[in-house]
Amino acid sequence: MPVRFAASFAKPSPWARLRAVLPALLAALLPCSAVAAAASLPEVGAYVDLAAMAPPAMAAEVDRLADAGVASVRLPLDWNRVQPGPGPFLWQRDDAAVDAARARGLDVVLVLGPCAEWAVDPAWQVPADKRANSLPKSPDLWEGYVRAAVSHFRGRVTYWQVREQPNAENFRGARSEYTKLLRAAARAARAVDPAAVVVAAEAGSLDVGAAQLMARSPEWDDVGVVGLYVRPGWPNTSASALRWAVLAGEVLPSAPGAPRPAWVLGGGADMSADLWLQQYLLACAFGAARFYLPASVVSRDWLAPLAGLQYSGFLHLGPDLWALWFRDGSRSLVAAWSEREVVVAPGDIAPVSDPDALLRTAVLGGAPASAVTTREGAIALRIGPRPVLIAGLDPAASASARQPTRADVLAVRPGPDVSKAPSVYADYRIAGDPEVGLYNRPLRTLPGGAVTEEEASGRRCLRTHMRPTRGAQDADDPWVYFDVDDRWLYAPATPARVAVTVECDGAFLGAEKLGFNIMYDSSTGYRFTKWQWVDPPAGQFRRFRVELDDAVFSGRDGYDFRINAKGSKQDLWVAAVTVEKLPPAPPPR
Repeated sequence: MPVRFAASFAKPSPWARLRAVLPALLAALLPCSAVAAAASLPEVGAYVDLAAMAPPAMAAEVDRLADAGVASVRLPLDWNRVQPGPGPFLWQRDDAAVDAARARGLDVVLVLGPCAEWAVDPAWQVPADKRANSLPKSPDLWEGYVRAAVSHFRGRVTYWQVREQPNAENFRGARSEYTKLLRAAARAARAVDPAAVVVAAEAGSLDVGAAQLMARSPEWDDVGVVGLYVRPGWPNTSASALRWAVLAGEVLPSAPGAPRPAWVLGGGADMSADLWLQQYLLACAFGAARFYLPASVVSRDWLAPLAGLQYSGFLHLGPDLWALWFRDGSRSLVAAWSEREVVVAPGDIAPVSDPDALLRTAVLGGAPASAVTTREGAIALRIGPRPVLIAGLDPAASASARQPTRADVLAVRPGPDVSKAPSVYADYRIAGDPEVGLYNRPLRTLPGGAVTEEEASGRRCLRTHMRPTRGAQDADDPWVYFDVDDRWLYAPATPARVAVTVECDGAFLGAEKLGFNIMYDSSTGYRFTKWQWVDPPAGQFRRFRVELDDAVFSGRDGYDFRINAKGSKQDLWVAAVTVEKLPPAPPPR
């Protein structure tokens, strides 16, 4: 029989030998920037109300933040505090806060708002505990507050944020009303300080749809910094990464005029330190310029190991392991985390170059070797929600030396790839897998969306739960939420045309007792379709089809559309929903 040699005994050609060592030679001979476009990490900031502290506590907190490595602070300039009535301004406490921060070399961002309670029109009958979230009764009052603040702090403060995350929880106004406040603040600020820079705060959590709207609006000229908020865990890290990829790689670069830096201004109030660190590392990969954390999360223990690093590329983007490549001069480091604890062989992340250095791998903020374990007698790494910083690896040959793209993030999504399918559907007659590219089950914890799967007229359906309102709290669950698979449609550059077909059981209470409409994520925010009555008889399923010409499905509030049965006198039973892509509309003649 012929003799066959193992590949390891085959003598490689000179070109093959050169190709094997070329990455290492380039890394040794060329500057880092010639191998990968390394980028400095976002400047770390803290948000804290220093002016609400007693002087000794304020001084101690500023010293702690500065010693930990914080470069800037974001402070509320509470309109109620600086102008408690329609009279003179009282700056003393905020002066002390700004001066204390600047004395330690910290840059200061002041947040304009919330609304002074006395500036709210009494005729609006806004509850006392909601007035600060309201709008001023007169633009002149708002502009007077802005001009006075910018004039008073001119030379000490350059960056001015307009309100704090203007969402439904803390802003009693429409998106258009926020943009009016933004434009008025920008013009008033620059009238007294041409160097003033306005920070526009988005309302959601890395809200791609809102960023698209802002970038296409006349108010974009007034925006100096795009302020973002993070809310990891909703629904997972992969969703955050996709929003980052589309925002940083598509929306902001395509906006008119000079590029605007992106800052993370804050995030969910219930976020753990682990989630904050994950989001900080993601922000590194996507080029954020600043990242503000709550002061309570800031610690020198985890900031110090990251100081001086540069982002150089990515190795893993989930679903079970996230690994990003950083450089500290000529030394490579890998930051890795997982949503659940996993044990990983180092070589599965990148080739091992220095086993001794590998043994010092540590959880961020933890002791050396705190992430090192063994598996079958070999060195292994224990990686969980708290990121670890791994030395002793050589990522240069296997990492993607760039910012992740939409395609990179979606490529590692679990489940079937439905990107080429003409439609996606949820049909609850199918016992094995009723949701193919269209998902309701993961969204049943959203407000008003606790629907159940039950039998009706011989078919398995999603059932809403209409209950009478008792007191101020509404106990209904009238909304059937749906998330369209992001590989099928997610924040397209131009709005998409789709058709949504809902199959549901007929009413049993009579005509005009049961109905619904669809609230969907459009190019102008969430919109409602026309109301559709579902007439008798019960036991007869019927289909209703509606065409949407402006769908973006960016999941800005955790879902792409919802079936709304609020106002019906009985429960709605939904057997199946299908979403299909339609051809582009013909150009007008």
